Amino acid sequence: MAKIENKNSIKAVIFDIDGTLSPDISWTKLTLRLGHSVPHHMWIYEKFKSGKLEYNEAKKALLSLWTASGSLSRSRLEEMFKNWTLKDDAIPIFQYLKSKNYITCLITGSMDLFAQVIAQRVGADFWYANTDLIWDGDNHLKDFIYEINASDKKLRQLQEFCKRNSLKLNECVAVGDDKNDIGLFQATKNGIVIESPTSKALEPFSWRKIETLIDLKKFL
Repeated sequence: MAKIENKNSIKAVIFDIDGTLSPDISWTKLTLRLGHSVPHHMWIYEKFKSGKLEYNEAKKALLSLWTASGSLSRSRLEEMFKNWTLKDDAIPIFQYLKSKNYITCLITGSMDLFAQVIAQRVGADFWYANTDLIWDGDNHLKDFIYEINASDKKLRQLQEFCKRNSLKLNECVAVGDDKNDIGLFQATKNGIVIESPTSKALEPFSWRKIETLIDLKKFL
């Protein structure tokens, strides 16, 4: 894999969120915070992934799980995400990157509202998410649009980001921790994997490995 020969050629840094900026997985953490069963959530996901549950059936099952205790408002979710635990060095690394004039972007397999709130918290310039939450007229969650192949969608979103900012793919660094970041790593050839329980799958595609976000200062 090609290496960054000159860090001055890098103009943007792309981050995953779950496992990268946050120590948690947003989908299951949301289920847990709502007081519902994470094992049941994972049962729904695995059945969907294996084709034993149709897309609409899986969505209905997850929505039913999340709203088992009542409807779920946008304001409640937003407030939860504002108080989500981030890694200690998440905000400092964005402050550092901003001081070096890098463009920053989040590309996550999670929900759009989650991505928006985290982007505001860390000061990211742009964000993209795999899942669009759909609200009714009273701003209560009624549906969502999810794409199971998050890696392909992340790659399309990276391409859109580059086009929007007149960037070449190799002018971006991608920071992630799981296999749905493989497409970003292959496209940029500047993938930096951050150590996590899932990062082994991504390491063969990475240019560098770091233990903490602040370690990015060594390369950028």
